[in-house]
Amino acid sequence: MVTRYEIFRTVRDAGVCEGDICLFHSSYRSLGGVIGGAQAVIDGFEDALGRDGTLAVPTLSQVDFTNSYKTWNIDKPSDVGYLTEYFRKLPYVYRSDQATHSVAARGREAYWLTAMHTDHGPRLCPFGEYAFCDSSPWMKLYQRDAKIVFVGVTMRYHTMKHLLEGMYVEGLLGQISDPEKRERMKDRLLTFDKLWDGGIWPYYDGEMMQRALEADGLVRSAMCGPAKFLCVDAKASGDAALERLRGEPEKWYSGKVLEWIRECGG
Repeated sequence: MVTRYEIFRTVRDAGVCEGDICLFHSSYRSLGGVIGGAQAVIDGFEDALGRDGTLAVPTLSQVDFTNSYKTWNIDKPSDVGYLTEYFRKLPYVYRSDQATHSVAARGREAYWLTAMHTDHGPRLCPFGEYAFCDSSPWMKLYQRDAKIVFVGVTMRYHTMKHLLEGMYVEGLLGQISDPEKRERMKDRLLTFDKLWDGGIWPYYDGEMMQRALEADGLVRSAMCGPAKFLCVDAKASGDAALERLRGEPEKWYSGKVLEWIRECGG
């Protein structure tokens, strides 16, 4: 049975320090039995972060995804794991107000992290232009080089990769000098309002990127009972991922997506 202290020790061993901002993705089941249940997991993380730290989780709403914006409300359940919904309902937890990719947080910088999710800086994205915009928690996590921890899951579940994909698209479109061509290339991309209309998007394989980042020495790991914890620094690992996408697109993409990238000059 995993204990609160073992959670704390593993989180620290994975590289999380007192005062950090830390978001975790998780499979509660991967831990096996936990003495104290979900609360012990949260307590272990917050013990590692200390009084000045901030803990965050994704509270995504993916069920009936096409109607996400019609059915959204701030109390809508998170459907990306038991721990995320448990945490969302705890005292003093703030949640960002965004229909598909909200974040919940508690701690010193929780309000700052979750406030004004859709306030400014739209970014092209299949989930809506404000899911990963400049004022979103995802961009704030990136800018502050927060720690991203994966509890018993791989980087296939690295939600921030969609922010990186959007930044990659921005760079490609930004290098097109002809405004008409830029708009034509933009119109071929997948957006929420034409989700099933055959648009393209440069999704990349999260587990493949994990292996690349591991080779770069940017992924730390530690064991907690049967569960493997992974940890990356949001900005450092994000910048390394972007560099790989920009430098070797043919390794990550094929078909129409790679053709689109080449037409943009990438």
